[in-house]
Parts: sequence; C-alpha cells; structure tokens
Amino acid sequence: MSASPFSFTFDWQPGEHARVTALLIREQFSSGPWRILKWAVVLVLVLSASLTLATAAAGDLDSALRLGPLTLIVSALTWKLPILTGRLQAWRVRRSDPNVGHPITHTLDDSGLHIAMHTLNAELKWAGMNRVRETPEMFLFHYTRRTAYFLPKRVVGPAEDSAGLAEWIRTRLPPDVAYVEA
Repeated sequence: MSASPFSFTFDWQPGEHARVTALLIREQFSSGPWRILKWAVVLVLVLSASLTLATAAAGDLDSALRLGPLTLIVSALTWKLPILTGRLQAWRVRRSDPNVGHPITHTLDDSGLHIAMHTLNAELKWAGMNRVRETPEMFLFHYTRRTAYFLPKRVVGPAEDSAGLAEWIRTRLPPDVAYVEA
C-alpha cells in the first residue's frame, strides 16, 4: 500500500449503515447532556422495577402484572435503542436516497477523502475532519462529532492492506485531527 491515491468502490449495505448509526448514537449518549439523560432513564427504569417488585411483595399481583411487562418492554427498547435506530435509519436511507442503489467510490489522496456517488460528489479535506476512527469493520471519517462517512474494510482487502491504509491515513492527518482505534 504505497501508491497514492487509493480508490475503493463498493455497494452500500444497510447492515453497515445501521452499525455506523448505532455506533454514533452510543457515542452521543456517552457525553454531555445526553449522558445525563441516559442515566436519568436508567434511574427511572430501576425505580420502576423496584416498585414492581415491592408491589408484588406486598401482595398486589394485579398491579405488578401490569407494571412489570411495561417496565421490561421499556427497558428492552432503551437497551436496544442504538441498534433499532440504526436499522430504522438504514431502512429510511434505502427508501429515500437514490445513491445507495449504485456503486459508491471513495478515493483517498494527499488532499483528503473524495466520495463519488450516482448523484453526488463530496470532498472532505484532511484538515476539515473532526477525527478518523478505525473499527474492526470500517474506517469512519468524521466531519462533525456526530456524522461520518464510512469505508468498509471488506473493500480494502486483507488485514495487512487495512493496516497499511491506516498508517497511510495517520501520516496525512494534521496534528489536531485525532486517529482513534476502537
């Protein structure tokens, strides 16, 4: 992997899109006011579960049987929110974005990331990136804290090629743009 530029063409897959969305949502709920909201919801669910158990222990099984399933459903939905949101987002994108039905090309060169789609071309310069994240499945090029373009590693090739590309990317990033391995 020494040549420049690198060009990768791939088909959009809803599962990958859903995983990226879920990752971004989990990250969002791990900082700032969103983190407080997350823990407030957890606290309400713990209190609800405690109330359900106390009601059942007091002999009011009718109330416990009404509150228990509701607490379980809300808990499950809260726990799976990032995954469910990711799948819903991928479904919405599949239905509304004309680009996902056609090959997508990501080209990396000394100036940054260039994306060519059916009806859109975009360029994200290295200096304009918020950060670059590498996961076991893909590279994410964040242009804000909460949004990113992604390049699946399945199109990069074997692990050696991914490692070489990762090193090549690191050498292009300005000092204020972090490279994060997840």
